Amino acid sequence: MPIPVRKIKIQLEKAQPTQLTVDTLKQQLNSIGLTCPDSATDKLDGYIQDVKNTIPSGRVQSYGIFTPQEGENNQLAYRSEFDVESLVERGLGDEIVYRGLAPSSEGNWRPDGSAAGYTAELSTIQFPLHFDYLLSNKPGFGGIKNEQPTYADKYDTIDAIKQLFVQVGVNASATLVQGLDRQALESVLSNAIAPLNDQQAQDYDKTDSRAIFLVLNYDPDKTEADGIGVLTINWRLRIKDYKEKKTALKHDTTLDINCRSILYTDIAPLLSDYMFITSHFKERLFKVFNSARAIPIKPSKIEIFTTKPPANADTFLKSLPKIAKEDFVEVIVLYAPDLNNIGCLDNTDSPAQSTYSISVSEGFTFSTSQSFSIENSFEASIEFIKASTKIGFSLTFTEEWSEVKTETIEISVPSGQKAFTYQGYLRSVILRFNPSDRTYKYVEYGKLKTNVVKTTKTPLEDVQSLLP
Repeated sequence: MPIPVRKIKIQLEKAQPTQLTVDTLKQQLNSIGLTCPDSATDKLDGYIQDVKNTIPSGRVQSYGIFTPQEGENNQLAYRSEFDVESLVERGLGDEIVYRGLAPSSEGNWRPDGSAAGYTAELSTIQFPLHFDYLLSNKPGFGGIKNEQPTYADKYDTIDAIKQLFVQVGVNASATLVQGLDRQALESVLSNAIAPLNDQQAQDYDKTDSRAIFLVLNYDPDKTEADGIGVLTINWRLRIKDYKEKKTALKHDTTLDINCRSILYTDIAPLLSDYMFITSHFKERLFKVFNSARAIPIKPSKIEIFTTKPPANADTFLKSLPKIAKEDFVEVIVLYAPDLNNIGCLDNTDSPAQSTYSISVSEGFTFSTSQSFSIENSFEASIEFIKASTKIGFSLTFTEEWSEVKTETIEISVPSGQKAFTYQGYLRSVILRFNPSDRTYKYVEYGKLKTNVVKTTKTPLEDVQSLLP
């Protein structure tokens, strides 16, 4: 009996892909100050046909083509992965603001009515920092990344732009096993030449990107497809003295392009990847940092709950994320801070100061070890009252918490005194998100022994035993 083929339910309506026409190309060239004979209407048709004949065509279609939104009030806004590099060279900006995606041109399809077509989830996954994090940390992530070396040569200006079109098409299709539909590619290229902010600039230097939402073998009658995904193309085109019109002049041209794509044949792994990213990045989602200036990245905040919270999405996003080992995504919920008595030194009858050593273990007591990201860190803090004594926890979680550590501490008590020693701990429980049925469930209880140690002159009230 054959294995049934899974289908993805999605509602799309037919659209007419935006075409790259002579008029639109001429308008783009004129917008960057090119009005030379090579941009005349009778020559541009030949350029367009050359591009169409060169770029490959595939079976994967698009149901939306987007570009990063522009900034407001002259604010620097993210345009592509090459933005940071470009701005560092010009000595601008420590952080670029990412303002989300805006429609760029029409694809083969578009979401029907209010149906979002998983664009929110795919938009999150395709963002460069998120995509690379999935590649490094999530087993089974099927993303493909294509980074080509810089193209460098001498061209006249129009040929340099034609080279951009060709290489965008070739690289975009190279990341998809079945290639990208030629009409979708033409739509991507229909507005690829962006004007410079500085019209007096001697050199053309522009970065840009497109996020293309993908659909494979969509059946409008059954409203289902064999797969959906996203392809992101980033580029930076630089042309030296691009307006210079000397006869036979060739301009120094460099072109950087990279692409990344993911195609899902099942919704469960898509949701798994999305929840993995949102739980790990939290308030740092869609941040663009200038690593060249070593801007410190502050740890994300997680919550220590006073009592065990409900197993739901809100709790999930406020808790400590783990590195995924299977299809589901898990976090560790921390709650009910308390103290555990680890020793008492009674020195009331001694004429001299006394000292004793004790080994203290720090870490989780789950039956299996827990894995945390080497790239992200998380902070949690809470204050609570025990026996009229205020106690504060302030913890920073990094990959070091993946293993239980044991340290030896020394307690010194003066003559005639008594000291009670306590170690702070938190109750902990693993909360699992199962993307196949979109449910949340507590699966294993444990304890987190912290590095918080407190001594008191008098004993605190008895510490309750750990209860699920």
